[in-house]
Amino acid sequence: MPPRRRPVALVTGAGVRVGHAVARDLVRHGWRVAAHFRSHRPRGFDAALEADLAKPDGPGALAAAFRERFDRLDLLVNAAAAFDALPVEETDAAAFDSQMDVNARAPLLLTRALLRELRAAGGSVVNLLDVGGALVPWRGFAAYAASKAALARLTECLALELAPEVRVNGIAPGVVLFPEGYDAKKRRALTDRIPLRRTGAPEDVAAAVRYLAGATFVTGAILPIDGGRHLSGRVD
Repeated sequence: MPPRRRPVALVTGAGVRVGHAVARDLVRHGWRVAAHFRSHRPRGFDAALEADLAKPDGPGALAAAFRERFDRLDLLVNAAAAFDALPVEETDAAAFDSQMDVNARAPLLLTRALLRELRAAGGSVVNLLDVGGALVPWRGFAAYAASKAALARLTECLALELAPEVRVNGIAPGVVLFPEGYDAKKRRALTDRIPLRRTGAPEDVAAAVRYLAGATFVTGAILPIDGGRHLSGRVD
């Protein structure tokens, strides 16, 4: 009997932060990983693919680059994201669109562009959302939260439309990695809102991605990885 082929994953936003942790975790567990990046080239993967997903043709270009290197796709992880805190007074059309383009439109277009490969492999899609927007509103993050709310509903719609061949799920992380620039006081305030009274880690998200990749009877789910944060309501 020939050896079983290693599964292949494409992880967007794999150059930094949580996306990088997810991609590294998949490698450690035997996956071949195509690591997408925009400006921070990741090392140690089967391929590093550069693309600007904010552009309308960015997802299509990434899909084409992926096909040049791989002939199957078992898992697509949409982890690339734009994150801007903006009060309503500073949220103009360009600011709103910049969040929606990366956080909601790009996952939809990339999934569409890679449907042939996903269907052929009986693969799955995991979208990285956020507890903010996907599950609770956040003050001062209207555009960002709206984009993650849009991705949550897109996740559910795609799960319905692509079943039974392709499963689509989402993960809504809470505080697993603080944004740069958050001081000790702000970090304590955020931690105090978490029922488990501690922050998580990018590895918690990575483990959830692997769970959903292998959970063959789960589709259309949005899994909070937030220590219960979504139970505590909005951020003031």
